[in-house]
Amino acid sequence: MTVMKNIVKLSALSLVLALGGCSFFDNSSPSTSSPEIIFSSVRYTEGSLAAVYELFGEERSYRNRLACGFAGLNTDIEYNRNSTKNKKEYASYQIKPSDADLSDFKGRDPWGYLNNMIERCNNIVQGIDKYGYPSASSRKDSAQFDYLKGEALFLRAFAQLEKVKYWGDVPLSVVPFDGFDISTLSVTKVDRNESFEQIRKDLKAAANLMEWSAAAQIASAQNDVRRPSRAAALALLARADLMYAGKAVRPTTLAPGCNDTKVDWNIQDPDKRDSLYKEVMESCDSIIMKEGSFKLKLDFEQVFRDICADKTNYADMEHIWVIPFANGARGQVMNYHSPKFNAVRDKGVTYTMGILLHNKEYSDDVKSQAVLSMVPTLLFDYEVGDTRRDVTVWPFIWNVDEASKPNPNLPSDEQKKICLYPKIQTDPSQWPCGKYRIEWMSRDNTNADDGIDFPIIRYADVLLMYAEASIGSLDKTPVADFTPQCGLSGQQAFDLVRNRAFAGSNPNPKTLSLEAIQEERKLELAGEYIRKYDLMRWGILKEAMETAHDRIEELAELHDKYKLYVKYQLDPSKSLLQPGAKDYAGNEVESLYLVEKLEFVPMTPSSGTGTDSSRKTKDGWVNKGCEFDSKLPTDTYILYNYDNPESLNTRQYWPIFSITLGASNGLLYNNYGY
Repeated sequence: MTVMKNIVKLSALSLVLALGGCSFFDNSSPSTSSPEIIFSSVRYTEGSLAAVYELFGEERSYRNRLACGFAGLNTDIEYNRNSTKNKKEYASYQIKPSDADLSDFKGRDPWGYLNNMIERCNNIVQGIDKYGYPSASSRKDSAQFDYLKGEALFLRAFAQLEKVKYWGDVPLSVVPFDGFDISTLSVTKVDRNESFEQIRKDLKAAANLMEWSAAAQIASAQNDVRRPSRAAALALLARADLMYAGKAVRPTTLAPGCNDTKVDWNIQDPDKRDSLYKEVMESCDSIIMKEGSFKLKLDFEQVFRDICADKTNYADMEHIWVIPFANGARGQVMNYHSPKFNAVRDKGVTYTMGILLHNKEYSDDVKSQAVLSMVPTLLFDYEVGDTRRDVTVWPFIWNVDEASKPNPNLPSDEQKKICLYPKIQTDPSQWPCGKYRIEWMSRDNTNADDGIDFPIIRYADVLLMYAEASIGSLDKTPVADFTPQCGLSGQQAFDLVRNRAFAGSNPNPKTLSLEAIQEERKLELAGEYIRKYDLMRWGILKEAMETAHDRIEELAELHDKYKLYVKYQLDPSKSLLQPGAKDYAGNEVESLYLVEKLEFVPMTPSSGTGTDSSRKTKDGWVNKGCEFDSKLPTDTYILYNYDNPESLNTRQYWPIFSITLGASNGLLYNNYGY
């Protein structure tokens, strides 16, 4: 019974009902009952699903670990700024099995919570099958049970796919533990291909059971981006299929003590890989045919404004599914990702950035750890006119000053007003991702738990997956015998994403190819926790990181060759100026300046001035002179510069942490040299 007791620590077996709140996601009134009572009721079954969502917001779960820079960062374009030689535990390739930030002896850690999600979903699926479809049930009840079962299958597949992303080969469970039969417990690792096959089975079943979002059979799930739909199941299926059909670091033998690894195909049979790419096209084709072009927002910036402003209306958003957090109660997405607004000292005066906090009372420090930063070379990768650049790479820090400084051409009465404006951050190692911004929030952010939802998949990703699948696998074998119903070729889907990025200004045409897809996904999805797993399935993570390392060294030599120029504009609507915003002296801020344009201008060798510096002194342009540090710490970005650089080809996954190993009675083990 020791095994059973230890495993129970990692998987809560009881179902928690959420029946007393005003919202599906409100878990304030838990109660318990027998499975027969729970799963013969649509209302009670939906309450048991709320208990699955509850786990996203737990301590060390997605609240402040899995959605907060501990996984999926440190690539060729993004990094966790807390990852340095002396602090390797964050998102690094040198993580230790004894890491205390990601493991807990009571199972309150990523491994425990993901297993707990799967166990709760197993109970729900089994309960609905046994009690949810009584012969006397109305047609409406049957349709509602269809949705709830599909939702449980979707969440189970999502949790299992997350385990594969983080650990590679992991246990697989589809039968709930009844408390007695230890044989139903799954605590031994299986080849990840078994997980992929189960994930595919679950998601295809979920897509058949759930309707499209607007027609969701459960009223509380209709048109709500926080609840899955047929589109969410098909989109996640496409993502899983691309991983399954791609490459991965794999142990040569899945057994204790085997530390020999190689980057290899998950599937050796090319025909099987082609069938998966066809399934990707079929899944994405269904979504595209249903959604049409309206699902792709015309304004790239608006995609992320919607998330920050707590929008949840599926029909008005580009996102297809997000992890929900209760507003202001759980979830620290903004805390970990928003640009940091600590006090800034300039010319002897300390300017406090708390004016952006949305607090009712003045605060001198915004609660943001700002761990998500962009590798500065990414700024140079965007083409001229690409609107994604100034949203994704945000080389500024908010400042309070007089209006005369950012724009000397204002009338004198305007110059006297106190204003708020983004001041250039001249240290490129501190450039954050700008997709999450406190100033875009629609409510107060009074503590570290901001409750902003965490996006998982959006429509632009679907278009790019469709385009990628159309050219076939990494050996570039096109998908055969497929006629799209949406009317788009892979090239046309690819062009939709590029054309949106340039706001209809007709970008330079780019022929669809694997290399073009790899570049476009980089520019479109940077900072969204996708790049690392793309590089892994393409088998080029190490190569991409080494290239980024070399480019960072080249950037360190650009400080005397380029200048950064900014053009500001007054925000006439004051739409971003928070009510009651104050400056460092306690005076109310009256104006807000925004960045209208940002340009890097090469310096001419002879004069040392900008090639078009004459126009930069007019019309609001300000020469801010970004001086690049010639000693950029490369280990901050590219964490392979240790004793074993080959770790990028061996330690792409986390180890199973020591506490979990100890609770398994020797049934779990590590590979990859851990």
